[in-house]
Amino acid sequence: MSITNGGLYQHTSMMRQSREVERLPISYIIARLNEPNMKSAELLHLSFGSFMVGLSLFCASLLFVQKEYRQAYWPLGLFFLSQGISSLTLVLDAVANVYDIRQVSRYYLPLSMPFALLQVPLFWMYVRGLTTEASHLDIKYKEWHAAPALSAFVLMFLFLMLPNDVYQSFERSETVDHPLMPVGIFGVWALTVMFYTQIFIYLFLIVRLLTSYTTRLKDLFASTEERELHWLWWIIVAMVAFLIFDIDDSLAVLSGIHILPASLVETPVIDLTLSTGTIWLLALWGLRQKPGLACLPASAAAKEVKAAEAVPKYVRSALSDEQAQRLALKINLAMENDRLYRNPSLSLWDLSKHIGVTSNYLSQTLNETIGSTFFDYVNRWRVEEAASRVQDSKDTILEIAYDVGFNSKSSFYSAFKKHLGVTPSSLRRSAAPESSESHQHVATL
Repeated sequence: MSITNGGLYQHTSMMRQSREVERLPISYIIARLNEPNMKSAELLHLSFGSFMVGLSLFCASLLFVQKEYRQAYWPLGLFFLSQGISSLTLVLDAVANVYDIRQVSRYYLPLSMPFALLQVPLFWMYVRGLTTEASHLDIKYKEWHAAPALSAFVLMFLFLMLPNDVYQSFERSETVDHPLMPVGIFGVWALTVMFYTQIFIYLFLIVRLLTSYTTRLKDLFASTEERELHWLWWIIVAMVAFLIFDIDDSLAVLSGIHILPASLVETPVIDLTLSTGTIWLLALWGLRQKPGLACLPASAAAKEVKAAEAVPKYVRSALSDEQAQRLALKINLAMENDRLYRNPSLSLWDLSKHIGVTSNYLSQTLNETIGSTFFDYVNRWRVEEAASRVQDSKDTILEIAYDVGFNSKSSFYSAFKKHLGVTPSSLRRSAAPESSESHQHVATL
């Protein structure tokens, strides 16, 4: 599979399924190339694998030429490159099965292991690049992130050093008296454990990054639609689904027990469709997604990152309670008199510049004195004006939404429901009878 089992699991499963093949002369291999016998399963793997190789390498080439946002695009480009190489082994294995030249598998199957172990760390680096406020990635303990893949590279060369008959026996899970055989067996199982362990660890890190990023957006922007990363949650769901499939398959191999219906797990179409769909979704959104916090002013971003290191929050602030109260009044007056909330791209820095205070003091006042995030505070002002106009004017709801500062109908309805507990349409319907009764009363007078 793509993100979770694109290479390592593919490598071990191929070794389990391979049949006994003796060393054959090159003349026989060339002769077999002219006599293809394509089965449906092999054709399926060859078609999907070829598509994945082309898509992955095309996306990688586009990402590597990007001059902006390299902190996000380069890790994603390396991810696609790793995926392309892992998928290439699937294509080569299908060709080897078709032409009955399985003995050449020793030259490409081990290649899938290191690149499979690179994909999840690279995906985590991509998410971190999307959610960081810095223009570059500062990753601590880089050697720990690369350790599993480097170990797999070492094991790959060990397999290449094995004599052909020993490697073929290893594929068939046969015991052979060779000094490197125990090392190879232990290496494959150790890498398998590393593979599943790193998935759980990086999934946790990715979820934490996305959660913190969403909170950060609401501290800085009044409208977040263009910066949200909802599509990444679908990638995470796919990763979890792949992980469940992998665990089920491993249990079936070791103990014959399936936690999922065997017909579902053993159908290659489902496996390959989910894998291809996930990579397609990542390509579709990843190529056009820009880091949501990369547009911050350089000096402001540096100050915010430095301030975020303080624990607890605002512990170094010199803002007194009296100053915070006065600042809260200035914020409310800016909204009431100048109607800054009508600006759909309003940010914390726009408001701080308008009032003449630092963004850190402004954020502290909003969170501690007013008791709201910047996002909720601005949207509450928007909803209050929208509610008045929904009841008193004949403008369409969509016109009102855009006039008060919302960028989309969905965000308007969501904020309206959150702050007032009703939808704009239901509020307008409830206000209509009152309006008609008022007109009748005026007419009688």
